[in-house]
Amino acid sequence: MTATQGTDLTERQQYWLKHIRACNASGKTTIDYAREHGIKVKSMYSARKALAEKGTVPRPQPTRFQQVQVVAGNPVGDTQWHVQLPNGLAISFGGKVDAATLALVLSTAVALP
Repeated sequence: MTATQGTDLTERQQYWLKHIRACNASGKTTIDYAREHGIKVKSMYSARKALAEKGTVPRPQPTRFQQVQVVAGNPVGDTQWHVQLPNGLAISFGGKVDAATLALVLSTAVALP
């Protein structure tokens, strides 16, 4: 068994590895998972960093910013949305949307493989 599978880890590191894997499998954000399980978010991020440095979990990918292009000619009242993401995914929907909902939809879509 290699270190990436969990051997050569202290009991505490194995505890955090279990939570990190469960968080990843849940599809929840680290913040939501930590709150749900009564874990300090900062502690979970620190443990993830330490395990990544050991090669036990993948290093987190840095946040990438993408250029936004606004297509001219759409009427002000148009509530049709079409977003093309760098991962090839296209999202289209109609109606009014608040910023929090749009952020949730886009962050979920970007995380898809």
